[in-house]
Amino acid sequence: MKTVRDILRQKGGEVYTVSPREKVFDAIKRLAELGVGSLVVVDQGRPVGLFSERDYTCKVALEGKSSRDTPVEEIMSRKLVVVSPETTTNECMALMTENRIRHLPVVEEGKLVGLVSIGDIVKDIINEQQFVIEQLEKYVYYS
Repeated sequence: MKTVRDILRQKGGEVYTVSPREKVFDAIKRLAELGVGSLVVVDQGRPVGLFSERDYTCKVALEGKSSRDTPVEEIMSRKLVVVSPETTTNECMALMTENRIRHLPVVEEGKLVGLVSIGDIVKDIINEQQFVIEQLEKYVYYS
């Protein structure tokens, strides 16, 4: 069973972050420039929340707030579910499903070391299933 550490080795540990005091407009601009759907909100080196396109849509656009005046901390998702590098992909999938979330910050010894998305987890599970299928086909073929 693969772990988050294995996924981070393949994809890299780069994490895009934002300060809780940064304005929503600047955070949305960064999302667009980077082509990602979320940023980890970090305060003094520790993850304190997650800012996503959904946060913007539901808590700024629909409520008529100004993205140029609203700080990220006012609308970020505060319920932060984190994992360690030793968490398995199956455990990640269960956490994401149970909590209805798409991103899991990876924390080791209190430090943010990566981020895994639902796409990363699904890709890994599909690859693992494909490997099993290939092994079973070889077994059946050579038996």
